[in-house]
Formats: sequence, C-alpha cells, structure tokens
Amino acid sequence: MTSVKKEIAQGIFWIALAKYSGIVISLGITAILARNVSPEAFGTMAIATVLMVFLDIFTDMGIGAAIVQFKTLSKKQINTLFTAGLCAGGVLSLVLFLSADTIARYYGDPTLADVCRYLCICLFFNALNIVPNGLMLREKRFRTIALRTLSVQIVCGSIAVAGALHGWGIYALLVTPVLSSVGVFAVNYCNYPQSVVFRPDLSAIRTVWSYSAFQFLFCVCNYFSRNADKLVIGKYFTMADLGYYDKSYRLMQLPLQNITFVISPVLHPILSTLQSDKQELARKNTTLVRYIACLSFPIGLSLFFGAHDIVNILFGAAWEPAVPVFRILALSLPLQMILSTSGALFQAAGKTDHMFYVGVMNTAVTVTGFLVAALGFGTLTAMAWAWDITLFINFVNSYAVMYRRTFHSRWTKVYRAILPQTINTAFVATATIILYRYVSFQNIFGSLAWIVGTVSLLTFIMAALLRQYNILLTAKKLLFKSPNITFSETEH
Repeated sequence: MTSVKKEIAQGIFWIALAKYSGIVISLGITAILARNVSPEAFGTMAIATVLMVFLDIFTDMGIGAAIVQFKTLSKKQINTLFTAGLCAGGVLSLVLFLSADTIARYYGDPTLADVCRYLCICLFFNALNIVPNGLMLREKRFRTIALRTLSVQIVCGSIAVAGALHGWGIYALLVTPVLSSVGVFAVNYCNYPQSVVFRPDLSAIRTVWSYSAFQFLFCVCNYFSRNADKLVIGKYFTMADLGYYDKSYRLMQLPLQNITFVISPVLHPILSTLQSDKQELARKNTTLVRYIACLSFPIGLSLFFGAHDIVNILFGAAWEPAVPVFRILALSLPLQMILSTSGALFQAAGKTDHMFYVGVMNTAVTVTGFLVAALGFGTLTAMAWAWDITLFINFVNSYAVMYRRTFHSRWTKVYRAILPQTINTAFVATATIILYRYVSFQNIFGSLAWIVGTVSLLTFIMAALLRQYNILLTAKKLLFKSPNITFSETEH
C-alpha cells in the first residue's frame, strides 16, 4: 500500500499548497469586504448562494463523482455526459433568471432579484466544469487543480476588493463566484476540451446511472442538511441576523475548508482502487479519523475561547453580535472535520446508496432541529445550538452505517479512535478555563496568541501523558527524514 500512501501524500501536498497559500489572501479579502459591505448585503448574498447551490446539484446529477469512479468511459461517452450537463445548466440558469423576482418578493428583498440574475452566469459555467473537473480528479492532476484554484482566487479576490473599496456594495460580493466559474472553465477547456454531441451515446447514462443517481439524491439531501439553517433564518429572522449567522458559520468552516477539504478530493480518486477491499478501507478510515481528531479538537477549542478576539480582528466591532453564534458553532468543528471525509469513503467503496440512506436520516434530524430552534426559541444562539446537537446525532448515525453496512466491521472502532483526544480536550478545556481567570490582555492580538499557545501546549503535554503517539519515535523519523511517518495502528 506504499504507492497509495505516496499518491495520497502527493495529492494532499498540491491541494494543501493552494489552500494554505490562499488562507492569508482569503482572510485579507474577507476582512476588507466585511468592513466595506453591510451585514444585510451578506445576508442577501447568503440566500442567493443557497438557492444557486441547490440548482447546482441538478446540473451535476452525480456525474462528476461517477467519472472519477468509472475509469473506462470512452471519449464519446464523456462528451455525452458533458452535453447533458450543458443542457441541464442552460435550463436551470433560465429557471433561476425567470424566478428572480418571485424569489425576491418571497424574502422581501428587492436586491435579491438582481443578485440571482448575475448568479445565473455562475450556475451555467459550473455545469460546464463538471466533466473536466471529474477528469482532472480521475487522472490525479492535483498540481493543475492547485495552481488553477490559487490563480483564480488571487485574480477574483483582487477585483472584489477593488470593487468594495469603490462602493460597489453587494455587487463586490458577486465578483468571486461569477468570475471564478468563468476562469475555471477557461483553464479546464485548455486541458480537457469537450465537444457537444447531437447523437448522444446513451450507454454513458446507463453505465453510471446506478452510481450517480444515489450520489445525486444524497447531494439533494445534503443540501437541505447544510443549508436549512440559512433558509429558516432568512424566512423567520432579519437579513442582518442572517448576515451575522452566515459570517459566523463561514468563519468557523475555514479550518474545515483548509484541512479536511484538502484531504477529501484526494481520497476518492485514490481509494477507489481499493473498492473491493472493504476491510482495508475501514482500517485506513480509522487511522484517518485518528489523525483528524488530534488536529481538529484543539482547533475547535482555540476558536471557542478566542471567538471574541477573532471576530473583532477580522471583521471589526460592527460584527459583535456574531461572537456568541461563532463560539457555539466552533464546538461542532471537530466532528465536522471528521465527518466531512465520510462521503469520500462511501464513494470509494462504491456504496453511494448507503451514503444516500445516511443523508436522508441526517437531513430529517437537521431540518427538524432548526425548525424547533426557530419556532420554539427564535434566537440565533438557539439555531447555533441546533446545529451542534443535530451534527452530533448525524455523526453517530453516519459512522454506524458506514462501519456496519458498508465495511462490515465494528462501528465502535471509530469512536475508540477519537476517545483519547476527547479525554485530552476535556482536560485542556478545564485547565484553560481556570487559567483564563488569572490572565487578562488589553490587546486582542496578545489575548488570541495566549489562547492558541495555551491550548496547543496543554494539548501536546496531555497527548504525551496519554501516549497518543510516540513523540520520541516521531522525532527520530523526522530527524532521519523517513518517508513513511505514520501513527501506529496499535497506539492508544
């Protein structure tokens, strides 16, 4: 399995390079936009984006993941899938364009109509990018993907910042989604030019249908699970409230997007080669969960304690109402980071039907939780707690199904893998609360540095005491540049 490890490491390196190089750029752009564009505008943009993402699911229809999974599709079959995506994108873009006024009236926000019309461009080009993106992932061209992502981010971010500084308002927020979809298509077309076929090869649809259909249905369920909170807040709260919540949610997801979202695109193309060996997939996933837990728990704890400082540094005092929401959402980050890789494992195992069943159950739990929070409590903090509670339930459900039905293995393995880090975090949280009473800073940068440093140091000390990993062995391997540094399967 050395080649698999090497491919994963190389893929993660290039995806991580783009992500981490873009962190500073992304945070800088976000900080400028937040200070020059109103919370109401962010709320309007959040609603429009949620609607566009929903239509995006119908343009993809699971085709992207199917191209990665099925290695023997012919050129004509691939062109047929591209044509299907193009037609779906054209029709759905037209639907969004014609529905813009109705959507704006429903949410009582006239600006929403123009925003939806501009996003039709994004929706159409996203459809054109489905097949080329799938081909890049299937052929493991992670370097090209990384360079493409970083280049588009720099160009679009620069234009968005210039627009915000020149008073474009909400239209500055439209620059990145619209221009990035066009830019990505330009790069994709240079690498994988596709042709429109007027006599499609229907065998392409038949070949991927059983796989892509469940992938598509899961995406529909996952959409409501991921966006129900914003839809509910947009309906029952103000646009400013939605702006505060959406900004908190996106800020909380930064570690998720820049760590596990780096890993997930790499897992499916590479682990799909092990789809017939479910036990090996289970072993690799258990090790992966252990890795992510060791990283995600201290990050979540740092965000929880540093919520006030982080929000004020990035967005300014005007975003103070977002602090309690961000603090609550930060508690969900560890489980989110672990759970975010589960889809790639279902896909690699060829069990998108299991992924769909999990998605249905998780969506029912999530939507119910948000409706109870909105109608029963009516506060943003209640919505944040609903997210945390329903996520925990969904985490348990997802891994129980994955291990028992997909891998035919003991589902308690994944929980034993994260138990040491859970104990570690409980001790670190208690110690940090006690220390926090005796330490105060006038400078928010100093306060945040103290929090991150304290949590990191205490976590490392507790990891050594709990023997979560062999520190001396790891140091020795690093010193002698061993290429296979891994956590032992027998540790803990």
